[in-house]
Amino acid sequence: MAEYPRQGLLTLVHLAVLVLVTAFAYQAVRNHHFVWDTIPFVLENPWVHEWTLENVKSMFTSAHRANWHPVVLLSHALDISLFGYDSGSHHLVNLGMHIINALLVYGLIRRLLGLAGQEPMPASWTAFLTAMIFAIHPQHVESVAWVVERKDVLYSIFALGCLMVYLGHARHADHQGGGLICLLLFCLAVGAKPMAVTIPFVLLMFDLYPLRRIDLTPGDITRSLAAKWPYLLITAAVIVVTLNTQAKTMPNLQDLPVWARVANAVDNTWFYTLHYLWPVNLSPFYPYPLNAAYLASPQFWLPGAVFLTVTLCTTALLWRQGLRWPLLLAGFYLLTLLPVSGLIQVGPAKATDHYVYLATIPFSLLTALGISWCWTRFRRTRIVLLPVAGAYLALLLAVTLVQVNVWSNPLSLWTFVTNRYPDHPFVHRNLSAVYVTMNEWDRALYHGEKSLQLGSPDTQWVIDLRQDYESRQAELKDQSDGR
Repeated sequence: MAEYPRQGLLTLVHLAVLVLVTAFAYQAVRNHHFVWDTIPFVLENPWVHEWTLENVKSMFTSAHRANWHPVVLLSHALDISLFGYDSGSHHLVNLGMHIINALLVYGLIRRLLGLAGQEPMPASWTAFLTAMIFAIHPQHVESVAWVVERKDVLYSIFALGCLMVYLGHARHADHQGGGLICLLLFCLAVGAKPMAVTIPFVLLMFDLYPLRRIDLTPGDITRSLAAKWPYLLITAAVIVVTLNTQAKTMPNLQDLPVWARVANAVDNTWFYTLHYLWPVNLSPFYPYPLNAAYLASPQFWLPGAVFLTVTLCTTALLWRQGLRWPLLLAGFYLLTLLPVSGLIQVGPAKATDHYVYLATIPFSLLTALGISWCWTRFRRTRIVLLPVAGAYLALLLAVTLVQVNVWSNPLSLWTFVTNRYPDHPFVHRNLSAVYVTMNEWDRALYHGEKSLQLGSPDTQWVIDLRQDYESRQAELKDQSDGR
């Protein structure tokens, strides 16, 4: 009987530490400015400035700048009604949602491990380590420190909630899962970010393991999917809406053929994994290779192909040996990454960190399981394991603190990216725009001209910048002559 109060106290301590450490890691966002496309997507969105029936209707029935995410727009409208245009408050809301997600990850992993048969105490510690890595991993800074990426932290709350409800009803429900609550959370998740359409297939993975409702046979899989028909119907509708709304922002097949998209998607499976394992070279922007021929070279796609092959073959081999959980982890990563892997390309980046906000949870769990296994198996090495694990968490925290500051204002952001990719026209174009807002016209013109030299398509923008620069120079000369 004494185990239950002890377990409850441990849970409270874990949750409190998660909240405090996450808040510390991101406390600088309270002084952050709005950056990048927060202005056009949020501040210049007419629907979020006033609560009217027409505005709310527009959020659900129309796309704003090729994006349909009504639940996110509702959250921005609520922020503006509460905080006005105080950027720090908007960022703190993102932080609050990230903390909620860390707590939900803790609960989800505990539930998964419990269903898998792990004892409560080691399950709690493994869940705590998983959630802590998730909370402070630098790969997630973009989703928290960029107001526009409210999409990530908000949809994840509903997605994780949906998964927890599904597992929670495992012993009381049939193949339809968690009933109306689970379905409602799924609807809110896709309404916040359409990439949540993979949730029904994650639920299918849960049916395989740890619920063990079905086996890996065509008949069982078909029956499980058929029982999820409401999810699949909503998924199909959201996919159609998303493809239609984002069609104008997608490159055509001539500019970016199918083979190039496939090569990039294959590379990204390893690209994100590598950045998770060694998160010290993160960037707010990862450009496509300037040399298109490089996309076809094995140097580009081979690491991803090897990673995929090894992962899938190892998973299949372990399945045949009776180990199901590797399939769940690999499936979760690949499924949740699929919509944003690069097969459907939007924007100028080859990859972006906020895409893997949820997808890398299996890596965090694997890391935590490895630490827990070593702690249990090699008792004599605990004196070494403890400082090593602490040093790893400290490294993640230190890199996150640095990465958070990159997002503090537009100048810090684009100066960082320009230093990282000095030969890319997109970053010089954006840095030039930042200097325009600061009235530093010499620097603005320098980076504008540099972007053209590097092949920027925004020729007219730079022409207008030259004219503005010359007009200001003439005004300054007239003022000087008048004196």
